[in-house]
Amino acid sequence: MLSEGLVDLQRAIDVEGLWQSSLRLVQSTLHHHSCSLMLGINDYEPVAARHHVEQPRRPDYMPATSLAVSRPYLASHPRVQLYTFSQIALEDPQAHERRLAQEAGLDEWREFVHLAFWHEGLPQAVFSVRRSARQAHFSADEIGFFEQIYPAIDAGLHRLRALEQERFKSFAFEQALSRSSSPVILTDARGNVLFGTPDGRRLSERWARSHGAPLDASDLSADLSRAIKARRNVGSNELAQTLRHPVDVDLSVTIDSSWFGAGLRIEPCYLLQFTAADERPRSQERASEILNRLSPSERKVALLVAEGLRNEQIAQRLSRSRRTVESQLNAIFGKLGLVCRAQLVKALS
Repeated sequence: MLSEGLVDLQRAIDVEGLWQSSLRLVQSTLHHHSCSLMLGINDYEPVAARHHVEQPRRPDYMPATSLAVSRPYLASHPRVQLYTFSQIALEDPQAHERRLAQEAGLDEWREFVHLAFWHEGLPQAVFSVRRSARQAHFSADEIGFFEQIYPAIDAGLHRLRALEQERFKSFAFEQALSRSSSPVILTDARGNVLFGTPDGRRLSERWARSHGAPLDASDLSADLSRAIKARRNVGSNELAQTLRHPVDVDLSVTIDSSWFGAGLRIEPCYLLQFTAADERPRSQERASEILNRLSPSERKVALLVAEGLRNEQIAQRLSRSRRTVESQLNAIFGKLGLVCRAQLVKALS
C-alpha cells in the first residue's frame, strides 16, 4: 500500500491531488485524530490549508490554519524536516498554552508530527498529523513511516512549484499575445491551436472556408497543418515561410518557427501571421516612423533583422554578444508591440 501511495504522490499535478494522496497514505497506515496541509507560509503563518478530521469531539470542529504552536521552534531550527509537539514542549514551556489558545480552549489533540518543507531557507509548507489524548504517541516505526514519505511529498511540492511557474509564464505569454493587434495563431508541431488573437482566428477560419471546409476556431486547415509538420521534419527554425492561399488570392500566411525550443513548451511552437491584402491594416506607419521609436542601437539590430540576419550574425556584425542582441531584440518587440521576427520584418519592409 505504501508503494502505491508513493506512486500517487508522484502523479499529483495540483495541490488537491498532492493533499488527497498524502491523506490516503496516512489513513491507510496509522490512527490519527486529524491531518492538515498548510501552504503559502508567510512569516511562519500559512495563508491556506487543507484539513481532515477523523473523530472530532465536536461536529463543527476544524483545526486552525496556524503555526502558532511551532513558530518559535521552526525559527530556531531552520530546515528541520520532522518534529513532534513533544519535542517543542521540551524546549518551550509556553507551548501547551499556545496549543490551547490556538484551538480556542478546546482539547481536541495532544500530540502531532509535523513534516516541514523548505524552499530557499524558508518554510513553504507543513504537513501535520495529530493524535488525541485517547491515542498513543507516535512510535519509532510510525516516525519511520513519516521519514519514508517525506521525500515524495517534498518532490511533489517542488514539482507543483515548477508547474505553477510554467503556468504563469504561459499566462503571461498569452496576455502579451492578446494585446497584439496582429492576426496571429500559435500552434504546436501537430497544428493544434494553442492561442490566437481574434483577428488571427478570424483569418484562420477564412483560410479554411476558402477551401470549402469550415472549421472550428480551435482547428487549422489540413494544408496549414501539413506545412507546420513539414517544417518540423526538416528542422527549419531559421527562416519564416510564406504561403499564399491557392483560391483566396488576397490571403497569405507566414509561418515562423523561431519559437522552436523556446522553453515555454517541451515541444516546438509555431507562429502563423495572416495577411489579408483586401483589408486595411490597423496601423500603416512607415518604416522611418517605426525606427524613430527605437534607440540608435536598437535601430541597427532591427535593420539587420529586416535584412534576414540571425542573432549570431548580428552579434558578429555589431561586435556585441549574442545575449546583448537577444536582449535588445526583446526590447524592440516590447516597444513596437510585436511578438516575432516575422512581424518586425513585415513592419520594416
